[in-house]
Amino acid sequence: MPRVLLTGFCAVPGPRRAGVQLRHVIRSLTPHHSVDLLVAREGDQAYVERQGSVRVLRVPTHEADLRSQIQSFQRALKRQLDGADYDVVHCRDSWSGIPVLEARSRLDYAMVYDLARSPLGETMTEPELDAQYARDEDACLLAADLVLAPTPAAVKALQNRGKPERVVLSPLGVDVDRFDWEVPPKGGPPRILYVGSIDPGRGVRVLVRAMAAVVREVDARLVIAGSMAPKFDQPVRDAIRELGLGEKVEVIGPVDHDQLPALLATATVCVVPAASDLTPSPTVVYPTKILEYMACRRAIVAPRRETLAHVVENNREALLFEPGDPLDLARKVLRLIGEPLLRDRIAQNAYERVRRDFTASAARRALRTAYSILS
Repeated sequence: MPRVLLTGFCAVPGPRRAGVQLRHVIRSLTPHHSVDLLVAREGDQAYVERQGSVRVLRVPTHEADLRSQIQSFQRALKRQLDGADYDVVHCRDSWSGIPVLEARSRLDYAMVYDLARSPLGETMTEPELDAQYARDEDACLLAADLVLAPTPAAVKALQNRGKPERVVLSPLGVDVDRFDWEVPPKGGPPRILYVGSIDPGRGVRVLVRAMAAVVREVDARLVIAGSMAPKFDQPVRDAIRELGLGEKVEVIGPVDHDQLPALLATATVCVVPAASDLTPSPTVVYPTKILEYMACRRAIVAPRRETLAHVVENNREALLFEPGDPLDLARKVLRLIGEPLLRDRIAQNAYERVRRDFTASAARRALRTAYSILS
């Protein structure tokens, strides 16, 4: 079987989009390819292990700053490329893409560049690193043998930049049946839920301010679940205390992805408080947590952003609020809490949409079709 190295600067398993979506890539490739996975090591994860037929190699990144962690990962990737023969190297970000691109002519493999991972638009600690990522991604897009684009808009934009036959639609997806089974609890105050990274740029502070307006109208609870960025924990907790929300807001750590359906099922309303929307870049992807909200039949409030238009329509699959406006966010949440029929209709429409257009099985089939181009 053709041998594939699948690589990206992320943790697997992990709660972030990159780690979750990699599961679908692996399941698509393993029936017809021998797959090695090179990713970053997080916590006490094993350095090397087998997950089914996949050999997982994890790179320790002990450095304190992100730039040094990326450089350590790139050095390990170069060693892996030199130490094994691959037919295809599948890159999930430009941090891995540049070393792969530099060694391609010497080692003679095909390079696949996958835009589903791109962190453009996500908050980074260094603006220079963000700018460098964008430049590197441009180089990967122009030189890759196959480019996997997550949305039709991205396909169209990228096909105008070079060889259109290299650009293939590879949509994101969710295993709907993993989320569509938990029974919501009855009774108690309404629960508003955000699941995702807790760091600047994610709209968490906007959500907390919105919660102050919500509790003036109804007795509700807010649960914020996810990994906390360094030095961001105290500002978030200070904001909760200053707004008098100590008994109304619960901040919990990352939730194992297998336990996520049970948590989502407890929510009355699920919130996406922010979304990237860099119009000049076709690589920006909507927050994939919204697909999991939809699969769990939860009513959703999300920002009115072009990226979200690929997934939901206002007043149909979600209520959309003005980005950055906590009062508008509060109004939309209160409307869903106060109108059960609307809440049920939004949740059902969202469920039907994700079942129709964003299943993991469809995503896997699209990826397998894309790989046939290489052969």
